[in-house]
Amino acid sequence: MDWDKKLPLRDPQEVPVELLDFDRHNPRFTPDKMPADESDEAIIEWLDKTSDLGELVQSMAYNGYISIEPMIVYARGERLIVLEGNRRLAALKVLRNPELAATCRISTPPVKDEVRPSFDNILVFRVADKDGAKDLIGFKHINGPRAWDAYAKALYAMHWLDSEREKPNGIHLYEIAQRMGDKHDTLRRMVTAAYVIRQAEEEGVYDLDDRTKRHFSFSHLYTALSYPEFTSFLGMQRASRSEDPDPRPIPDGKLDELKQLLFWLYGSRKQDVEPVIASQAKDLNRLKQVLSAPAAVRELTERGDLDAAVVTATPVSNLFARNLVDASASLKIALENVTGYDPEEQPDLFQFADLCLKRSDTILGAMERQQGKSKKS
Repeated sequence: MDWDKKLPLRDPQEVPVELLDFDRHNPRFTPDKMPADESDEAIIEWLDKTSDLGELVQSMAYNGYISIEPMIVYARGERLIVLEGNRRLAALKVLRNPELAATCRISTPPVKDEVRPSFDNILVFRVADKDGAKDLIGFKHINGPRAWDAYAKALYAMHWLDSEREKPNGIHLYEIAQRMGDKHDTLRRMVTAAYVIRQAEEEGVYDLDDRTKRHFSFSHLYTALSYPEFTSFLGMQRASRSEDPDPRPIPDGKLDELKQLLFWLYGSRKQDVEPVIASQAKDLNRLKQVLSAPAAVRELTERGDLDAAVVTATPVSNLFARNLVDASASLKIALENVTGYDPEEQPDLFQFADLCLKRSDTILGAMERQQGKSKKS
């Protein structure tokens, strides 16, 4: 088909819905958010699960399809691939095909006769290839009204940057970020992390499908890489903000460390390893502390116990002060509730109290000796 004559580039026109296919490599399809396969049924079920497809179906059944915003498409042979508008295409397909709707377990309301013709021909805007709509799609889904999740954004920007590297005068990531509306350097951190994951998979160091949890917490990695403790552990160069991220950011000699870090962040089902990060806000800082102490890193690597590794990484003076303060606070609460002691039902508590007394005397004596040494020196 001569698309240049039938549907000129960047000239919005209506085309039959039958010519439209889903983008089966949609950036939304990330490891934890992937259709079961590339069939229409699987994609529609996925969109129904993740994008409130039911509400759109209800609205279109009542109001018809309103061609205010054209779908963005590119030609592949005799077909048109929808780059932007896959959710609308899914709604159209189930409204036009009750059997498909039933297969996808989507309830479709009765369609008014007067709106049914609006489902036949749809306004589209053809671009030459997938690169032709990057600015619009990128802005809309990075910081716009229908934002993708962080990993989808990172992959989209990473592939865009890869394609620009192949051009004699390709643009840089900071320009891509500007076109996407990113002003906070977040995109750079996410793309760097995406390159780290791609390198890990290409080198056979880690497989994202092997993670223990279905949800992929991409923010664990791109947040970690903003701290020098993590980048130093991986041997990464801390490039300036004006430079594009290295597509292979991890030196060959640090691939074992990369594997270990991804195990700590995401675990491994095959090796029965649970991640040590349960709460990013709390545990990522604790892991950062561990990475600053080689002995603690060794302990975490061998035992997988973040709590124990944090203790190893904590200076003895800090441990002593923290535990002494905690003990004092606990004794204060016990003192306030001493009337709750029942000698008959809790006979062993007297021994615990006596043990506390002896230990506090021992600690106090050790501190007095330390004070004496300090005065002599």
